[in-house]
Amino acid sequence: MPVVVIPYDSRLQLNLVTGTDPESGKPIIKRTYFNNVKESAAEQDIFDVATQLVSLQKDSLDSIELTKNFELTS
Repeated sequence: MPVVVIPYDSRLQLNLVTGTDPESGKPIIKRTYFNNVKESAAEQDIFDVATQLVSLQKDSLDSIELTKNFELTS
């Protein structure tokens, strides 16, 4: 029986550098989540919105992550 893939809304995650750990020297990362990103949204559009959101933050950007969710059924 073939698998049916049903896309669900995705989650956008912005990883922001809030400072540096004085002991290790590694960056301290704060994660900000935006749920319910429409599955039909183009990746470029999501990236453009994410960079605009980062411009409103006082902290600098470490990375942008997009998690896409699917249900697999038969």
